[in-house]
Amino acid sequence: MNLINVHPDEDTAREHITTHAKDGEAITVATNDEAAEVNERIRTGRVERGDVDDTVTATGSDGLGIGAGDLIQTRKNDSDVGVANRQQWIVQNVENDGTVYVREVGSGRKNPRTVTLPAEYVGEHTHLSYAATAYGVQGATVNTSHTFLTEATSAAGVYVGMTRGREHNRLHIIADDMTDARAQFITAMERDPADRGLDHATTQAAQSVRAIVKNGPIQRVTEELARLDREAERAERQAERWEQTGNRIDAQRARHRDESDEGTAVLRQAEEEAARVRAEVAAPLVEQAERDGAAYLATAEAERAVNTRLATVGRFGRRKARAEHRAASEQAATIRTHLRDVWEAEPPRTPSALPGWSAQVAQRRAAGDPRVRDADQAVEAARTERATTGERHRTERLALLASEYGPENARAHQYGMRALNPSRNAREARTRAALLRSHSEELRDLSANDAAKLIETKQAEQELVQQQAEQRRRQLSSPEPPSHHRPNPRIERGI
Repeated sequence: MNLINVHPDEDTAREHITTHAKDGEAITVATNDEAAEVNERIRTGRVERGDVDDTVTATGSDGLGIGAGDLIQTRKNDSDVGVANRQQWIVQNVENDGTVYVREVGSGRKNPRTVTLPAEYVGEHTHLSYAATAYGVQGATVNTSHTFLTEATSAAGVYVGMTRGREHNRLHIIADDMTDARAQFITAMERDPADRGLDHATTQAAQSVRAIVKNGPIQRVTEELARLDREAERAERQAERWEQTGNRIDAQRARHRDESDEGTAVLRQAEEEAARVRAEVAAPLVEQAERDGAAYLATAEAERAVNTRLATVGRFGRRKARAEHRAASEQAATIRTHLRDVWEAEPPRTPSALPGWSAQVAQRRAAGDPRVRDADQAVEAARTERATTGERHRTERLALLASEYGPENARAHQYGMRALNPSRNAREARTRAALLRSHSEELRDLSANDAAKLIETKQAEQELVQQQAEQRRRQLSSPEPPSHHRPNPRIERGI
């Protein structure tokens, strides 16, 4: 909303501005001297209200005091100090030697930077920033702006000042009445620094008069700038939200990865311990099994030798051979029974099979050892814990995605039907915000009328794109394809 405040004299106008202007509002004046006077008035009021500490102060380049709570502006780029030209800061503290500690204003950062300004820099390149010239406030965007019109105010100064506010832009004029105010406004709008002739300036001024009433160029530009700022801020908030979402997802992923790695390490350690215990228990059993197996093979071989001798012995030696055969058979049967009872397995068939048989029966026997059973249970517990952790991770991941994207999108992502990428969303939102800011700056660099024309052109282009998209949508959703029927000349001639 663009408004005019008419004041009877300069003191009344400045007193009104300094009394009613709130923190964060832009005040635009024509000259640095006017800015210094308004700044001094505002600072005095803030000191009286207790908003500024005037106990310990430094002196800025405008000759005015600077205390804790003051709004200041740096006027020279200095990478060593960490400041930029026309950057605004809130004073946090002032040292006795003139060093000033400040926090940045209007950066949009979640955690604004704080820097230390040396006394020499403060005295030469820093001044109060409650009010500034049009060049000083150019690029700023606030909720409400005040523009002080004097004989030194140009058309550019009016335009810049009257397009800073998103919600309200107030033009303060010293005049007898509204007619006088309008005349001064026209005169100011004729002060065009680009000399394009009196006729052009008069035409521009006459057109700009409409800017202080409904539907004027400045009104349209102000509304468009407010819309662009709102959209840019919304995109920046979306980008910040997506970045926070990405940070939460990354933090959860890192925590899950650490827990999974820990579970895997516990399982691997349990498996290694179980293998060590099993090997320790099985080692003497293998040796015993080899001895028992070798003893059986020896008796089996002796039994075979006796059988061979019994088959070839003569009539006089048969009785002795039979006795030896019976003894060998009984010994082999005894050892075979022993192996079956002790190792719960059939004896080895050949010497070459003995090592494998010994290892197999020893491992089977070792499995029943309490130490091996305990180690195996530890492995199973670690394996179960890792599986439980994996299931909990899936549940937590789905819950986080559902809280950030909604349950349906989370389930679609879980089943591979939709990819959720907060980093990409944040980049797209940042890009959209940058484009909106760029368009806003483009409008601010133009005159009111040129900016209004550019707005109308872009709106017409957007409407055309929307119409074409709607037409394509109707064509795609139409149940009947367009007819390509051509008349049959034979039918038309009655043939």
